[in-house]
Amino acid sequence: MIGAPKEKEKVHPDPRPSAAEALEPFRPGVDGPWDRAAASHLVRRAGFGMPPAAVDGVLAAGPRAAAEKLLLGDTPSSDEEFASETAGKLGTLDAAQASWVYRMLRGTHPAREKLALFWHGRFATSVRKVEDVRLMLRQVEVFRTKGAGPFADLLLEVARDPAMLVWLDGNSNRRGHPNENLAREIMELFSLGIGNYTEEDIKEAARALTGWHVKNDEFWNNERAHDTGEKEIFGQTGKFGGEDVVRLCAGRPACAEFIAAKLFEFYVHAGPSPELRREMGKCYSASGLKTGEFLIRLFSSRVFYSQRARRAIVATPADFAVGSLRTLTATASTRAVARAMAAMGQELLAPPSVKGWDLGLSWLSSPTLLSRLRYAAEVCGEAGQDLGAEVPWERLRAERPGIRQRFFPEGLPAAAAAAAGEGGPRDVAAVCLQLPESQFI
Repeated sequence: MIGAPKEKEKVHPDPRPSAAEALEPFRPGVDGPWDRAAASHLVRRAGFGMPPAAVDGVLAAGPRAAAEKLLLGDTPSSDEEFASETAGKLGTLDAAQASWVYRMLRGTHPAREKLALFWHGRFATSVRKVEDVRLMLRQVEVFRTKGAGPFADLLLEVARDPAMLVWLDGNSNRRGHPNENLAREIMELFSLGIGNYTEEDIKEAARALTGWHVKNDEFWNNERAHDTGEKEIFGQTGKFGGEDVVRLCAGRPACAEFIAAKLFEFYVHAGPSPELRREMGKCYSASGLKTGEFLIRLFSSRVFYSQRARRAIVATPADFAVGSLRTLTATASTRAVARAMAAMGQELLAPPSVKGWDLGLSWLSSPTLLSRLRYAAEVCGEAGQDLGAEVPWERLRAERPGIRQRFFPEGLPAAAAAAAGEGGPRDVAAVCLQLPESQFI
C-alpha cells in the first residue's frame, strides 16, 4: 500500500492553529524555513512539476509575491495560440488534447492551465456526448479567461456555454416541460453542494432556465420557450430567468464555503475541518468570490506550508506526466503524453461523469500505477520510443544539486534515498520517478 511520505523536518511549529490563524500569511523563519523545499512545494502545487528556473524565481520572490506572480502569469505565447487554433481547425480529439498538454508543458502560464484543469473537473463536460471538439475547446478557454475572476461570472458563462447545454440537455428545457438537469447540477455540483437546496428549488430553477438553448453552436435565449411566470427559489419570489438562478446561487453563503473547500482540497490537502471550511468561506466571500485573489491568499498561508500539506496530495496524471517532464526540463510528443495520461485515468475533455474525476488514492489502482511506471521508463529512455522524450541528460549530469534533489528538495526517507542512489542522471531519474514518494505532490 502506498502512503504519503514522511517529512524529515517539522515545518509548522504549531500543529493546531485556529482556522483563522491557519489562513494568516506564512512567516518565513517563524512558521518554518523559506527554502528550496518550500518554493518547490508552491511551484508544483500551483502548476506542474518543479522546473529549476521557476523554483529559483519563487525562492527569490518570497511567499506572497511568488503566489501573485504565479497566478497572474504571462500572456500566452504565439506558439500556444497557434496550437489551440490548429486543434480547432483539425477538430479531432487527439489534436485538442495535445494542444492542452502543450500549454501545460511548454506554455507561459502553467498555473492558469492547472486552474483550468480544476474547473474542467468541477464543471465536468465530456466530448463523448457533446460530440464537438471545437465546443469543448471553447469551454476550456472560458476556464482560462474567467477561471481566476469572480465565480459568479464564471458560473454564468458556464451555464450559458454551448458544450454544457448540450451535455445537460438544455434544448429539451422548455416552458411546460422543464428539464431539471442544468438546474440540478448548478446547485448540487457547481455552486452549493447537497443539503443546501431543496427539490422545489431545483424545480423552480429549471423553470427559470427554460429557453436557454443552443442554436448553430452558439448560446440562444429562446424567449418562446421561456416560462415567464413567477418562481420561488430559496424563499425569494419573482419572474426569474437564468441569470437570476446564477445570481441567487452565487449569493448563498453555502456557495463561498463549497467552492473554497473544493479549491482547498485540490491545492492543499483533503479533509479541511468544518471550522476551516467556514473561515475559508468568509475569506472567499470577502474577496467578492474572486478565485485568483482567494488562491493568492491560500498559496501564501500558514496552512499551505504546514507539515500536513507537504506531499499530501496524490499526483493527478497531469501532475505526474507533465510534471515529470517539466522537472527534467524535457520535451516529448504532446499527443503521446495525452495518451499516457488517459492510460493513467485522466483523459482530457472526457471526464467519466458529471461529477468529474475522483481525487486522492482513487488515482492509484494496479492498472494506472503500471501505466505510471511504464511512462517513467519511457521518459528515461528505458522502454518504447512512442513518447519521444528529449531530456538534456548531459547538461543534467554536470548540474548541482543533482537529479534526486530536483525531485525531492525536501529530502527522502533513508530507504528511498538509498534506492534513488547517486548514479548517472538517467538511472537516478528513473528510480526517482518510480518511487512511491513521486506519486504525491
